[in-house]
Amino acid sequence: MGWREEWIERPQGRLRYVTAGSGPPLLLCHGFIGSAENFEGWVPRLAGRRRLVIPDLPGFGDSAPLPGAHTSRALAAELLALLDQLEIGRYEVGGLCLGAAVALQLLGMAPQRVERMILHTPLLQPSMVTRPFRVQVRLGTAPGLFELISYLGQRRVLADLYRRVVVEGGASVDRRSADVNFANQIRAHPRAAREWLVDGIREDFTALLDGWRGPVAVLAAGDDRILDLPRLAGYCASRPNTQLSVIESAGHGWDRELIRRQIDVLEGFLAEAQAAGDSTAPVT
Repeated sequence: MGWREEWIERPQGRLRYVTAGSGPPLLLCHGFIGSAENFEGWVPRLAGRRRLVIPDLPGFGDSAPLPGAHTSRALAAELLALLDQLEIGRYEVGGLCLGAAVALQLLGMAPQRVERMILHTPLLQPSMVTRPFRVQVRLGTAPGLFELISYLGQRRVLADLYRRVVVEGGASVDRRSADVNFANQIRAHPRAAREWLVDGIREDFTALLDGWRGPVAVLAAGDDRILDLPRLAGYCASRPNTQLSVIESAGHGWDRELIRRQIDVLEGFLAEAQAAGDSTAPVT
């Protein structure tokens, strides 16, 4: 796959990240109960254009959890510390689903350091999350019930069935992606998962994003069951420098064809950035 696994030591434990490629740095933030492995399909082609930095967020993958709450802002603070340790000043940042919330918190903390943003299935405000999913999260994170769901989620058949029926819909998912998803679910720290999910879907990032005029690429699947696509499309249409790409006949789950179509969009966005000149600074 061409990536290097690395670690940094923190007071609460190690933080794992992987790197690949060369060029301008692009930080990628995985989604809920994910890990760096969620971006395996992106690495071969994007590494030809960018220096990729892909962490396991604290409490997920092989990174130790935080002693405090796992809010999107707290996770972003850990990534800022990682970027400082790697001596990365300015960078591009991408986030997948709840990882987009972490990417947006990074923008809020240090807007002058962010060159461009890639937001995949971003939950920009509660109204852009479908009502069934909001109800599901409210019920599923209730004390007692959450612990039961976490226990059942350790069973492969039940975990795959839940993803298929509730999250992924009719989209196909290749075997490798399904295996990675289940491995990530097993490794995720339960407290970290609950805290991040509760925090991530109640934040409103639209005012933050409205205050920044840098280039943004937004990706969404046409059949996603979590995202309210019409609301997202209306918002993106009202913003300057925002490119919304809707991948039709696709849901929240990933297969090889969906990954290929995602990368086609992202390579175009990054190529435009290179043509414009990497030294161009967004106005904040």
